[in-house]
Amino acid sequence: MDFTNKYTMSQDEKILLRKIEDLIRRSERTYTVLYSHFLTPAEQTLIGRVTEFYGMISFDGGYEDAERRMCRICTAEYEQDEGAPLELYRAQSTAQESELTHRDVLGALMGLGIKREMTGDIIMQENGALFFCHRSVADFVEINLEKIGRYKIRLSKTALSDVPRPETVKKSVNISSPRLDSICAECFGLSRTKAAEAIRKGLVSVDWQLCDNVSRELKGGEKLSLRGKGKVKYIGITGTSKKGRNFAEIEKYI
Repeated sequence: MDFTNKYTMSQDEKILLRKIEDLIRRSERTYTVLYSHFLTPAEQTLIGRVTEFYGMISFDGGYEDAERRMCRICTAEYEQDEGAPLELYRAQSTAQESELTHRDVLGALMGLGIKREMTGDIIMQENGALFFCHRSVADFVEINLEKIGRYKIRLSKTALSDVPRPETVKKSVNISSPRLDSICAECFGLSRTKAAEAIRKGLVSVDWQLCDNVSRELKGGEKLSLRGKGKVKYIGITGTSKKGRNFAEIEKYI
C-alpha cells in the first residue's frame, strides 16, 4: 500500500513524500546526513505530519525564522553532518538610491534559469537584499548575477550571523478559548464574527498552511498569518482568570 495515500490526494505532494522517503533510504544505506531542496512552509508542514518520517527529519533554512527550509535527513546518531548545503549572499545596488523589491530579486534569480526550489528566503534591506541559495548553484549565481531589476549590483557571500533578527513585540491577550477564531480575533484586532469569516474565506494560515476550521484548537507555538493583517506567533496560555477566561501570550511581528 502506498503510504502517501494517508496524507494527501495531490499527485505533486505524493511525489514530494516519495522523494523524502528515497532520501531516508539513501541515508540508511550510505550512513550520511542528506538534505532536500528548499521547501515551502506548506510542504514542510505536510512532511512533518508523516509518522513514517518521525525521528529522522528536521528543517534548516539558515536562520531561526526561515520560511523556506531544507529537510534534513539523519537516520543514525553517529552520522557526520557538514551542515545544510546553502550559501547566503548580499546583493547591494551600486546606485545611491534604489527601489528594489522581493519580486525584483526573485525575478533576477529565476531569470538566470534557477528553479525556485534552489533558492531560500529573500530578506530585503536598504538598497539591497540578502538571499539564500543551494550550494550547487552558488558559483553560477556569483558569476552571472550582475543586475537586479534595472540596477547593477555588487554581490558578496556573507555569514549566516549577518541575518537580522525580526522585530517582534510580546503581548498578553485575554481569550475565551484556544480556538482559532478566538485567538485570531485578539491577535488581529477583529470581532470573533469577523475573525471566523476571514478563516472560512481562506485568509488565515496556521504554520503557513491555509486553515478554514474556525474551531481548531491551538496548542501553542504556532505561527498565524491573516492576509493583509500581518503575522503573529501564538505562544500559548499562561493562566486563567477567576471568571474562566484564559490569559495567553502572543508575539507580533512588526
